Amino acid sequence: MADGSASTERWYTAAELAGLPELPGTERGIHTAAEREQWVKRPRQRGKGWEYGYSSLPTVAQAALILRERPTLAANGMQRAVDQVVDRQDSNRLAAALERMDNASEHLKAIAAERLRAVVTIVDLVEAGTSMMQARQLVSQQLQAEGIKGASVGNIARWQADVEDAPRTHWFALLVPEYCGRQAEAPCDPRAWDWYKSYYLTRQQPTHASAYRRLQEMARSSSWSIPSGKTLARRLEREVDINVRVYLREGKEAAARRLPVQRRDRSVFGAGEAVNGDGLKFDRLWVTFEDGEIINTATCWIWQDLRTGRILAWRLGKTESTDLFRLSTYDLTAICAPSDVWIDNTRVAANKMMTAGAENRHRFKSDPADGMGLLQMLGMTPHFTNPDKETGNPGSKPIERAFGIGGLHTEVVGHPDLQDRGYSRATAVTEAELRAVIGVEVARHNAQKGRRTDACRGVLSFDDAWEAGIAERAPRVLSESQRRMLLMCRERVRADSRTGTVWIRAGRSQYERNSYWSEDLARHAGRQMVAHYDPENLSAGIHLYALDGRYLFEAKHMPTVAYNDVATGREDAKIRQRLIKLNKRKATEAARLDALERQKIYAAATGAPEPAPAKRSRKVVHGHFRRAVDPARDAARPRVVENQEGPTPLDHFMIAMRKRANDQ
Repeated sequence: MADGSASTERWYTAAELAGLPELPGTERGIHTAAEREQWVKRPRQRGKGWEYGYSSLPTVAQAALILRERPTLAANGMQRAVDQVVDRQDSNRLAAALERMDNASEHLKAIAAERLRAVVTIVDLVEAGTSMMQARQLVSQQLQAEGIKGASVGNIARWQADVEDAPRTHWFALLVPEYCGRQAEAPCDPRAWDWYKSYYLTRQQPTHASAYRRLQEMARSSSWSIPSGKTLARRLEREVDINVRVYLREGKEAAARRLPVQRRDRSVFGAGEAVNGDGLKFDRLWVTFEDGEIINTATCWIWQDLRTGRILAWRLGKTESTDLFRLSTYDLTAICAPSDVWIDNTRVAANKMMTAGAENRHRFKSDPADGMGLLQMLGMTPHFTNPDKETGNPGSKPIERAFGIGGLHTEVVGHPDLQDRGYSRATAVTEAELRAVIGVEVARHNAQKGRRTDACRGVLSFDDAWEAGIAERAPRVLSESQRRMLLMCRERVRADSRTGTVWIRAGRSQYERNSYWSEDLARHAGRQMVAHYDPENLSAGIHLYALDGRYLFEAKHMPTVAYNDVATGREDAKIRQRLIKLNKRKATEAARLDALERQKIYAAATGAPEPAPAKRSRKVVHGHFRRAVDPARDAARPRVVENQEGPTPLDHFMIAMRKRANDQ
């Protein structure tokens, strides 16, 4: 046949045709047959040689080619069938087919794909001029040669009937087998099934074998009909959801662990911008502290940088306490002052001293008079995670993953310096030894290469990531005066309503409390304030802050002195006299006008008559210094004019002259 091509013709090389039914098995044989039978051909689009037209091939070879190309078409048809909107005219039939396809197993979907391949191949063969019966026969033979079971001519005809008058995009769904497996259940008494299910789904977690054995004993005495143990186990797994089984057998915490965990990107922070902290208890070690106490509750509060994962600071104590949390924060501020702090919503971390006034702090009773916590005063915003194992995720903080298997706890307890020690009171390690080991292991933890975090990328260590982070952007730091606030305890106090004196509970005895006073406290008498003090030096005074965090002033300590301490009493009297004089001078400066001047100014402003100046009055002496009555002496005294308040200076002069004359 002469060379030529058609717009709808499909072309194949000799290599693609070799081995097809009724065709030679080699490329040379294909070329020879094409020359002999005058196949339609054209030069290859790529490379040398010829390509031969599909229409020139024998019918059996055409069917084989179509079947070989059908897997891709069948897969595409399946996807279109899933996405296609069901036609309203035959909605029930197609909706049932789509539902059956969604619920079908992969095995049934593979069978549907083979059926679709056969049906589409027959359609193409018929369109190419092959009769329907011949096309079915050719496709059946080819599928059976490939090992496809059930590919008889009759079955192929039924497959065609299943998709008749339906859109091609729905053929895959319509060809999914309706067989759904064996549905019959072995007979089981309902009472036996209820007992078996309720007994197995308990927190004691009995095995299937144990539950079935007890069920057999009950069935013999109660004449219950029960299937085999494996049948009951399969039925339980089929009818009771896995989450329900875990909830009933393992509890709420185990069920919560089956929920997906939200992933969060820590690269949004800079190095030292955000930290998270938690306490690590070394309960596998008995430790002797400096005061001689031997306990196995030694706890270390640790701070970790969120971006890089580097451990920044830690502090060791007997137990997890507010003071341990506060002092470890002081150590942290020597390196950086983070803007955001993530901690657990526990009684230790969410204490009023450090976090009063913070949002979402659901510990202790919130009171607006509590003021502002130290973290907020230093510009660090606390964020609380939920430590509840049922509703929260206790392991949500990255630092807790540094405590787990292979983490700090394991490395510290297994350190060579502590081997065969610390497992009992008799073998307790010292506090100094434990502190030294923790320092070594923290350094090893930070220096380990190949950390699989976003900042380390499986290559860097936490130290390397930290150095790179602070080189990019230096972290915020605090002044020494700001850091010293963390060395002080915090207590809400109320100034005395009369003197302004404040008292704190720290260091109190059974009868007395430490008192503090300042001249400025008079302006705040009766008000509530927040006192910051050094618990190790209560005589150094306290610093007072307003409830909103504003610094007010310092108050001095007022020590209690001995009752017969004359020197201290004299010094206190001098101070009181000086303060009284100072207040008198301030009062004089405050009242710049006397009463007469005020009245004159008032009269000038209102038109009232000006007040007359007051007459001077003689001061009458009473008491022991009053002169006794003497008639002889008083007879020589001139009479005082009525209404005259007392003798005038002239009267005194005349009396003195008469007395001198009588004496002579």
